[in-house]
Amino acid sequence: MNCFRTYKISVTGIKLLAVCFTGLLLCTFTNAQNLQNDSLKIDYQKINSYTLDGNVMPALRILGSYDSDKLSAKDLKFKTLFENRYKYTIDKSDFMDSRKSPVSDLLEIYTGYWRESLLDNSKNYDSVIVKNLSAFLSAKFSIPIKNKDIYPDDTLDYYLKKYISSKGLHTTGFGRTGKYFDLLVWKNQKDTVYNFSIYSEKINTPVIFMTDFITLGWEEYATLEKAYPGGWATREALFCVRKAYDLRSEDFLIRYLCHEGRHFTDYKLFPKLSSADLEYRAKLTELSLLNKELFKIIYSFIQNANQDSKNGHSVANYCVIRDLSKALFHVNFEKEMGKWEKLSIEKINKAAFEALELNTKILKRQGANVENFIK
Repeated sequence: MNCFRTYKISVTGIKLLAVCFTGLLLCTFTNAQNLQNDSLKIDYQKINSYTLDGNVMPALRILGSYDSDKLSAKDLKFKTLFENRYKYTIDKSDFMDSRKSPVSDLLEIYTGYWRESLLDNSKNYDSVIVKNLSAFLSAKFSIPIKNKDIYPDDTLDYYLKKYISSKGLHTTGFGRTGKYFDLLVWKNQKDTVYNFSIYSEKINTPVIFMTDFITLGWEEYATLEKAYPGGWATREALFCVRKAYDLRSEDFLIRYLCHEGRHFTDYKLFPKLSSADLEYRAKLTELSLLNKELFKIIYSFIQNANQDSKNGHSVANYCVIRDLSKALFHVNFEKEMGKWEKLSIEKINKAAFEALELNTKILKRQGANVENFIK
């Protein structure tokens, strides 16, 4: 039986807590830039930006341009690990050895697909993994494949979940994170319920805390385990990667709970809205509430903005900074953090909230069937 607990917080409570506590990002990074002064100092922000956008080759070229003899021990270790994963014809890293589990054979199918896709984003390898998964699941369940050697998506989802649950594990099933089919698998989870407000909106949602992950998906694989999803929303509940958060921090209360809470309500208000539009609204919600973490998150949005990306997060980052730049600086896209930092937190909060309100009014006028707006 699931045990549900109810927590009550408010925007005021979030603001007060944000002054006192810090935590980890929604996509969690280790602090990889605390290096010796005499090293070349690898540009980790640029490397992470490329890998999270699903484009490893530019990152590989950047690392290849560094003279290994001039790197600090920490930088050299990262360069070596990154090249072991991507430079050679096969993955020479210890990723699979470190993830041994009852579903290792399944994970190997996914990592092969992720690696090919990340190294050559000019091609689409989706049909390859669909075919490989169909063959794998057909063999496991002795179910014949009738149509061009592949199962339809809903059949893949059903048998993938059935296979993983038969091993005593949990999964998100067959689906995408951004541009790639993803695989997230964990051992344990605990259910709770949060009641909270985002300004005048009342949100009551189940939150499922997940622990003991076998895989956190392609983003974790792409970044050498430096970044991974902190959580996500479905139409039934919010899912939270427990190890990613201090539950009293802005990162949990705002960057996770209010961000995913926005998705939770938007799924009902605008059920056909695109990934980029959903992320745009959730990121504006963050910026309308953040205090201590505000400028760090603005910097992250700027660095990971890409209007032409197939990743909804990258597109939303661009559109959020674009719209706030127009409102606050009267320019199309303000990149200089020095200019942002001259503004008060309250002014940025207000501009973000006004942009969100305007977007809500426009979407409501267009009706529940609206799919795309911000681009």
